[in-house]
Amino acid sequence: MNSEQLQNQQIQQEIDQIIQDLESQKVSLDSPDDEVGLGDVVESVLQKFGITEERFKFWFNLKECGCSKRKKYLNKLKLWKKPSN
Repeated sequence: MNSEQLQNQQIQQEIDQIIQDLESQKVSLDSPDDEVGLGDVVESVLQKFGITEERFKFWFNLKECGCSKRKKYLNKLKLWKKPSN
């Protein structure tokens, strides 16, 4: 395993540990439809800069990055009500 692969593996392990910690604190993946969360905001900002889940996986040579799962957890950390139209 080269140093880049080792670094990517370490990053993935750190991210997985964060998710496990959140799960142990009973942070749920379910969120109401009338709210927008931190994960949604982070995803939106990154997409504006061209950083997508597919590109992230390509850049770090990953089959699965866990982006969707992290987004769901971030959504539970901070929620805002969606503005009504």
